[in-house]
Amino acid sequence: MDNKRISEIVDEEMIKQDANRYRDMRKILTIPKSIADELYLINASEYENLIENFFESYNDLTLSERLDEFCIHPFNFNLCILYLVSIELGVDLVKVVADE
Repeated sequence: MDNKRISEIVDEEMIKQDANRYRDMRKILTIPKSIADELYLINASEYENLIENFFESYNDLTLSERLDEFCIHPFNFNLCILYLVSIELGVDLVKVVADE
């Protein structure tokens, strides 16, 4: 085999690995329905988006007690932001699952 063909095979394999990592990542990114419902209730004003309102509510300590407890863990906080970003973009990045 020549170097060009080896390079093509390596590129194809890396693309497959990236696709598998993305698929696995999507399995991990889930958020409870009750948290998603509370996040969805954060209204975007005329000049702000959902993410800005979430940060403002978080900094002002005006989140619900359940949402505040959920966001204590940094991963969950970032997951909430990602969920709100997915709403803004209209893309399903975080799967909403039934509460445990």
